[in-house]
Amino acid sequence: MAMRITTKMMQNTAIRNLNVGKKREQKVMEQMSTGKLISRPSDDPIIAIRSLKLNSSLDKITQYYQRNASDAESWLDLTDSAITNVVDILSGEKGLGYLITQAAAQYNTTDDRKTLLQDMMNKVKEIYAAGNADSAGKSIFTGYRTDLPLTFTKEDVAGKGPGMYRITEQVTNEAMDSITFIKKGDLPDLNEGSFLLKDTAGNYVSKTTEYDVESYEIPRIRLAYDDVDEVKPRLGANGDAIKASYIDKDGKPRTPTDEDGNDIVLYDPEITLSFGGQTYSVNPEYDVNGKPINKIKCFDTAVEDAYMYALNHEDEVVYIAETGEMLLGKNVKEKMAQLSPTDEVRMKYEKSEWKEGDLNPVHYFYAEYPRENKETLIYNAQYIDGDKLVPDDRQIIEYDIGNNQRIRVNTTPDELFTHDMGRAVNELISSIEEYYSVSDNLDTISKMIESGEYAGDDLDKLNSQKAALEKALNLIKDKIQDGKEDAITLCDNWVERANLAATNCGARGARLEVIKSRLEVQQTNFEELVSKNEDADYDELTVQLESIKLTYNAALSSIAFVMQNSLLDYIR
Repeated sequence: MAMRITTKMMQNTAIRNLNVGKKREQKVMEQMSTGKLISRPSDDPIIAIRSLKLNSSLDKITQYYQRNASDAESWLDLTDSAITNVVDILSGEKGLGYLITQAAAQYNTTDDRKTLLQDMMNKVKEIYAAGNADSAGKSIFTGYRTDLPLTFTKEDVAGKGPGMYRITEQVTNEAMDSITFIKKGDLPDLNEGSFLLKDTAGNYVSKTTEYDVESYEIPRIRLAYDDVDEVKPRLGANGDAIKASYIDKDGKPRTPTDEDGNDIVLYDPEITLSFGGQTYSVNPEYDVNGKPINKIKCFDTAVEDAYMYALNHEDEVVYIAETGEMLLGKNVKEKMAQLSPTDEVRMKYEKSEWKEGDLNPVHYFYAEYPRENKETLIYNAQYIDGDKLVPDDRQIIEYDIGNNQRIRVNTTPDELFTHDMGRAVNELISSIEEYYSVSDNLDTISKMIESGEYAGDDLDKLNSQKAALEKALNLIKDKIQDGKEDAITLCDNWVERANLAATNCGARGARLEVIKSRLEVQQTNFEELVSKNEDADYDELTVQLESIKLTYNAALSSIAFVMQNSLLDYIR
């Protein structure tokens, strides 16, 4: 059957074909203006789906390469710089090792000695200050606690300071060493006016002779800190000291007495030393006869009595708040020596006063921080809750730098910044100051003898004191020499530990560089794939546009020619 073609139909078809051409021209113009093949998913669903996948992969690679890897690189660079700084402070020219050797020499003048000792203390401060390095405001040596510096700063200790911490140190019997104690009697306290001082009965007040001066090695464990809290009587509601008590063999409550027959009171803070199932405490238990079991004797300062007490009480422990030492009686030391290398030795004490540069205990130990009228903060609870000597929770910080690829960026404080360097240097400084104190007294008494003003018993007394001072001085020289060797060895160990930390940091950096190179190649490849999938080819679009325009103009001419005739023209 024949189909009738009207003029209107021809016009509509022509206009529709012209619009199709215009749409094609509009699409090409849009592609040229945006530079993209599609503007909306409906333009080409296949390109759109592929674009989503490619861009998602590219975004991940960009995150890994431009952000994560760059941040990790910055962290590692700052860590390496800080470690290098520590090595320079320890072993560089005029470093701590050099100063230790110079300070221990016996030929320094008073001014030189003061300068050297001050320089040594400054070097130690510089070492620990290096641990406060940060990356974009994040402390790099403090594990997850990136908001806290490694040490207490000037702002921390201003005014009331950070406050009291209850600290629990966990070590092995390898932490046990010894302190050289030189019994000097009253020699350090003598001066020109008291060498020959007599009492009302006419007897010389000074009793120390050459035979009284002795050197002893006392086993001890040195706490991480000195100037820890003193032990004070525990007071009841009425302000009276609370006395200790025990049940005797007859089942009756008793109050134990000390060696002088005085009632024993309970004390604060709680000081304990625990190992091998035994606990030594400042508030000990007592047997049925009133004899203390596992006792700690406390001294506020490092007086001679403290060391002599440790020598004379083989089953007790002496706690000295000033020096942060636990002196071990002979039998206590032997019991501790029998522990295996994995057995835990636990020490609990309190510290309230902090100095700028002190290492913050929350980075190293189980610590309780009681806050006034608030909940007590607990740090590192897992250290004492588990069945291991300090769990493997080293607060490692890792960055994602690829699919299933992570890299460690931090060095933990225990790998480098330990307490022993500061403690050893301070102890050596104390020994050097002790030496010069006795040396000054020796110079004074020598001048008195050489003056010829003294004779008879006075001269004999001066010569006796001089001999005692000379013996003490020789013993202190040996102590300084041993302390210097220990400090130098420790300094070398620190350098070795720092070099190991630097090597590990460098190895991580080298691995990061390899991964960054691969990420850079991946980023380039994906950018090319995205470009091939999405980006328009301007040369091709230009050709298409000219072709569309040519076709459109040809269509216009054709339609104009055809539309000149009507249907009647065809009928005729």
